[in-house]
Amino acid sequence: MKKKLIILSLIVLTVLAAITAWPLLIRQDKAAAAPEVFAGGINGGCYITAPNVCKIHVDPFIVNVDDGGGFKLVEFQLQAVRVVNMVEQAFPIYNFKTDARPEYRQGGDYQPTLVALDYAASCDEDYFIRLVAQDESDAELFEVAKTQIFTCPIAVP
Repeated sequence: MKKKLIILSLIVLTVLAAITAWPLLIRQDKAAAAPEVFAGGINGGCYITAPNVCKIHVDPFIVNVDDGGGFKLVEFQLQAVRVVNMVEQAFPIYNFKTDARPEYRQGGDYQPTLVALDYAASCDEDYFIRLVAQDESDAELFEVAKTQIFTCPIAVP
């Protein structure tokens, strides 16, 4: 009788374990989409142009869409991100979007011709420059490059 009780207990435990594990076994996790858009390094900094007038300078940069997947550039944004008390406040300083028709979109390397390389900034504030981009396979903009934090000067030397 004791043997039957042990065997029955083992069967019940096995069935309970199988019922508990079944949803985990059949659930398929969706793989997160990896961005197919990249960029080389981005360089920029801040300088003072007059007393209490600062500007952020951004060197030319290249956005690369991995054209092995057949996807093309949809959008990129250059952002000045102000850091105040460890809180980031992003301000788009250049926003580029491609044609709605895919046949006119840029694939491969793209070096934008910016309308300006210098952008207004607040003196004595901390910033970094961030480049975010999206290709046809991405659902949203991804960060592809950023600078270190820099502080805009406060006075003419």
